[in-house]
Amino acid sequence: MVAASFLLAATALHTLLPAAAHESLASLPFHQTTVLASHNAHANRAAASSFFETLGINQDNSIYHQLSVDGVRALLLDIKLDGDELRLVHDPLDYGGFQEEMENNLVPFLEENEEAVVSLYLQTIGDVNTGNDEAIRAVILERLKETFSTLAVNGVPLKELTFKYDDAMWSNHNDWPTISEIVSANQRLFVFVDRSEYISSGFMNNQQVMRENDWRGIESCVSRFMWQSEKVSLSNNQQWSRLFFMNHWCCDSGADTFGTTVSEGSKLIGGGDNGWGVLYKRIKMCMNNIGGVKPNFIALDWVVESDEAKEVARFLNFGGALGTNQLCESDEDCATLSCNYSLKLCQCQECSDLGCGGCSTGDVCLAGGDGTLNECRSIESKQQDSSLQEQNSTQVQGSEIYYCGASYFDAVGNCSTGVQCPNGNGDCPDDEVCFGPFECTTDSDSESQEDQSQLSIADLLQPSLPTLEPSALLDSSSNTTISALSSAPSNAPTKSNATDPPVAPVTMYCGETYSDAKETCSDETACPGGYECPSGLICFSGVKCFTRPPSKAPTPQPTTLPPSTSPTEQTKEPSSEPTDSPVAPTKSPTAKPTFDFSNEYYCGSNYTMAQATCYTTTACPGGDPTVCEDGETCYSGIKCIAPPSVSPTLSPSFTSPTLSPVSGSENAPSGSSSTGGFGSSGTTTAPFVWPESSGETRSSTILYVLITGLHLVALLF
Repeated sequence: MVAASFLLAATALHTLLPAAAHESLASLPFHQTTVLASHNAHANRAAASSFFETLGINQDNSIYHQLSVDGVRALLLDIKLDGDELRLVHDPLDYGGFQEEMENNLVPFLEENEEAVVSLYLQTIGDVNTGNDEAIRAVILERLKETFSTLAVNGVPLKELTFKYDDAMWSNHNDWPTISEIVSANQRLFVFVDRSEYISSGFMNNQQVMRENDWRGIESCVSRFMWQSEKVSLSNNQQWSRLFFMNHWCCDSGADTFGTTVSEGSKLIGGGDNGWGVLYKRIKMCMNNIGGVKPNFIALDWVVESDEAKEVARFLNFGGALGTNQLCESDEDCATLSCNYSLKLCQCQECSDLGCGGCSTGDVCLAGGDGTLNECRSIESKQQDSSLQEQNSTQVQGSEIYYCGASYFDAVGNCSTGVQCPNGNGDCPDDEVCFGPFECTTDSDSESQEDQSQLSIADLLQPSLPTLEPSALLDSSSNTTISALSSAPSNAPTKSNATDPPVAPVTMYCGETYSDAKETCSDETACPGGYECPSGLICFSGVKCFTRPPSKAPTPQPTTLPPSTSPTEQTKEPSSEPTDSPVAPTKSPTAKPTFDFSNEYYCGSNYTMAQATCYTTTACPGGDPTVCEDGETCYSGIKCIAPPSVSPTLSPSFTSPTLSPVSGSENAPSGSSSTGGFGSSGTTTAPFVWPESSGETRSSTILYVLITGLHLVALLF
């Protein structure tokens, strides 16, 4: 049998949000929109015609229902060339003809939504067993041309609706056109393929315009292809932004993902795989690993459970409040990173600043009473708080609010004169996006204290020399204070008499989770600007850092005991052989190790490995891959802030000469040292390793083999 498979994604952007939100969506460029996708949309319960076909489904409703009711705006379809016809399949199971399903489901939806923008994502696999893949692809292309010529939306053939990136009308665009421009041009059908020979038919090669994460599991987020490429590589166009296609399903089969997505009589932790607590956390992981780029397509199993996923997409498009009220057992189960442990429900994250997680812009989150959730309150309802009232009445730029900008750094750098966007992207000019929340520091603020948001990674990591000041002891007998160190010099530098200006407390720290950020918070993990964290870590706000830093006071002078009148034990006889005299301690501290923190290029077999081993692996400044070892390449955008401790050693302490050596020296104390905290080698994240196959996976494999065998028997008879 001549066979080939496709992966097709059809994305429509029209009805994702209510009418008011759609107006803002229409003004967004294509590469700044986020929509949901249905993985194996054709493999649904409505299309299954036998018991065995129900075993291979990933969705519940028909394609039309997924588009019009479930909120899906993307379809992933597997297509096989069976004889002379394109069929929709999932492994050996057949779910109908491609053209028939498109005619009965996709076309009606497009006709009912005349402003819908649709994208098709096709991946050709071919028949590797016969070696006729080139011939097969040629036949597939001809059948696709026939389908696009035959099917029509309100009388217009699909081939006339394809988006043509090289059309003269887009020649003056520095990036993708807006949704409204695409609709006005009636080029609202995007087609992405994996074969360059298809480009002449009006299709775009997916690896020239997209980057995609690996689809296997949701515990990590690594590259499938073109992970570090920021721009497209089209003919005569290398300046538009690459689109990001994000795969998000946990397991190999729909039966396995059903249990982690669809709730049966009880809620799932974090809302399940398609809920706020799981999906939003994974999106932030992917965005951190890919350089802050949000996904344009989010592919899911069981989109019948997509209400919270639609809210996540809405949040990525327009901002707003993070979701709450999901079942939780820890803070990490919540998008807001705040779980009410008595009610076991996610709640807003308590804070008194604008931009609290789980609250709308302009609200604060107040602690709930016994047995109640935290509550979002508007500034106006909290006027009795004089300090907050003063902050709100003058709208001081020290508060955390949202600003428009062409990029995050543009919004930060020009916030004092930039446009504020409390309602999201709709408040911004056409060429800008809403960023935040973050604290905008004025010029006068910069004069009084250093603007920490402008510090580089190297600045944040530069260890400070000890600034120690003498401590005082209280004489309990006389209630007078005496200097503890007045009679003995200190080997550590003392603090000057000048009074340091007060420093505002930092409440933003890096971490893998909110709990991790809170447990490891220190000067080295602070991210006051919201963007200083390395790849793989997230900057969390509202962290109250209770971790006690190392003492900055010098060690008090040892107390000298009076002579003892009690007899002491007789010491052992001196050693019969002479020993070496003690070596005098060095009087200068060891040199501080050097490390180029400004470099963001490192070698590795993959991006995750390059990040995890950046301090010990080969650096490739400027992106030169020739310095890397075989099997490795040079990855960019890696901010290496987890090396072994680079803090300088303190000045040495001097001790009295040792007594004459005696036998039994094994009882002598030995020196020891330890390092730890953020950045120690013991905390380096290990590269992700796939677990061994479980019993459930083996059972799924056996079931798959049985289904395949039955299918072959059916073909023979």
